[in-house]
Amino acid sequence: MADEPPFKLDLKIFGVVPGDPGWLYVIKSGTLFKVGRTSSGDMSRLRAAQTWLPDMELVGIKPFWGISEVERAVHTGLSRWWYKGEWFQFTDKEDLAFFFDDFIAFHDEDRDRNSVDFRYWMNGSGMAEFTLERSRTGTSLTKFKRQESGYCKPEHSAPANGWGSTPEK
Repeated sequence: MADEPPFKLDLKIFGVVPGDPGWLYVIKSGTLFKVGRTSSGDMSRLRAAQTWLPDMELVGIKPFWGISEVERAVHTGLSRWWYKGEWFQFTDKEDLAFFFDDFIAFHDEDRDRNSVDFRYWMNGSGMAEFTLERSRTGTSLTKFKRQESGYCKPEHSAPANGWGSTPEK
């Protein structure tokens, strides 16, 4: 039997547009987690972050198409655990596992498959419902995160760097 070509996803079927490439990353510092994106894949910025976050741990970095929308959708879906800026704090181990087990399961190199799997993950996890609600109300992401998280902490000072300082409680 002749060698068959490897399976290739037809991204159009899943509504994935191969543009705006990037990587979604998650870092941990203490009890807080940052969900961010980079379009270059250059890890130097993440490594440099250890200068001001010495206990930082890179949980993972995964490639996606449409990285701007992917990051926005994740931030919206995680709104109830929002702490400040791109920082989140999960209330218990089940909530933490809900996000991290699935995030780590995305492929380290397969941007096409991750972008398709992301749609299933958002819908299957219930996070897409938050995205639909934010869209329906026309609420800004910042306002939506504050509403969903029950944010009642006093405002923190402005971050001193591009990443934002790890907020003090």
